[in-house]
Amino acid sequence: MPWPFRRTADPMPAGRPLAAQLPWRLPDEPALAGIAADAVSVGDLTVRAVSLVGPGHRCEEPAVPRQDAYRLGRDTAKRHLIVALADGMSDSKQSHLGANVAVTALVARIRADLDRDEPLSAAAIFLDAARNMAGWAARQGVTEDDVRAAALAAVIPVSPPPSGQRTAQLMSLADVGGWLRLPEGWRRLIGDEKNELDPGRLTEFLPFHPEVAVSTTVDLEPRAVLALTTDGLGDALTPGDALAPWLASRWKEPPHIVEFLRDVGFESAGRLDDRTVVVVWCGP
Repeated sequence: MPWPFRRTADPMPAGRPLAAQLPWRLPDEPALAGIAADAVSVGDLTVRAVSLVGPGHRCEEPAVPRQDAYRLGRDTAKRHLIVALADGMSDSKQSHLGANVAVTALVARIRADLDRDEPLSAAAIFLDAARNMAGWAARQGVTEDDVRAAALAAVIPVSPPPSGQRTAQLMSLADVGGWLRLPEGWRRLIGDEKNELDPGRLTEFLPFHPEVAVSTTVDLEPRAVLALTTDGLGDALTPGDALAPWLASRWKEPPHIVEFLRDVGFESAGRLDDRTVVVVWCGP
């Protein structure tokens, strides 16, 4: 049976299915769902979000819980979209739960600061997330080392000023990144690039290094497309990767959420990590 809502154009460049042929396994203990997804409109923003457990986690026995997480929110006045993503570190035993605590805390702190009309400080916001992660770990009888995660937060006005150009603020720690769609690919806005000598190793992360979180602003023109990703998806957006122009073409306009999930679940040899992406399309 063909996949519903699947477009016939833009065939995926990654070749024949690999992990799709393998069964999904369950973790030893009950865990959060292997897939999370949202399709929402906020002001003149259109949002698609998917977090998908990677083949390297779901196909082994026992399976590993999805270690990525995201949250969406708004301030009380409904003037800003708030997005947070976290990527739990694979060598951290409870990182999947640490990531969920992190994104919840990031959205809550940003919402509170916006409601108080206070400037957004990446160091203060990420420190608050670190404290929440450490507190959760203590209550569960695990160590802070057990809940390590990289993270990103974004604040995007839901309506543009008269000029039509809105300014978004991005805050990141480690390799969770922000990307701006170009006609044939993507431009990195924030997030560490991979170290070629040891691409999987992070030296700074929550809850230990909130003070090194960085912040940037980006001006978004009408019809701009902003992608916020963990590295499992962000690696495919880097210049020179065959998937980068394919995803730029696929996401020129907001797809149906079923199509978007299928896109995020692309098949590509060696890409086994969890994948989380929140894409925001600016109107009109």
